[in-house]
Amino acid sequence: MTSMADHLRDELTRLLDEYDTRRREDTQREQKAKDEEALFLKDFAELRRALIRPVFEAAGAMLEARGHRVSIAEQEFASSAAGGIAEAGISLRVVALGTRAPLHEDQPSLSIVTRHYNRTVWINSGEASKAGGMAGAKGAYALEKVTRELIEDEVIAFVARVVAS
Repeated sequence: MTSMADHLRDELTRLLDEYDTRRREDTQREQKAKDEEALFLKDFAELRRALIRPVFEAAGAMLEARGHRVSIAEQEFASSAAGGIAEAGISLRVVALGTRAPLHEDQPSLSIVTRHYNRTVWINSGEASKAGGMAGAKGAYALEKVTRELIEDEVIAFVARVVAS
């Protein structure tokens, strides 16, 4: 016959073993998510360096040669202790020749920005935020879908809107 002390020890041991297993699985799941997020951000940084920025620079050189003003700005991913997030990204701003406005944040821009929480890249040329909201599916791409042709097409469409207005 099992004593009361044995029963208590056996049951508490079983409960605590289950708890420890659950905690270990939670910790492993959290670490896996952090590792995947870090890899995504590293891959985006490489995509930005090797593909997006060169396309922006080539377009910028052509635009500047024709008298337009251009700026390219990059931002790294950052999170604050208060829970704020700044996604990684790159933006191309263009002020058409003959426009007196200064080249600054309020200018329309073509931005390619991470959405780290679902590991996609958001392409926003100033219109999409009105059309589907910043978190809408329109404009969101998996990293492997971001090609030179896609970036070139986005730059062409963006410049077409800038010089048309």
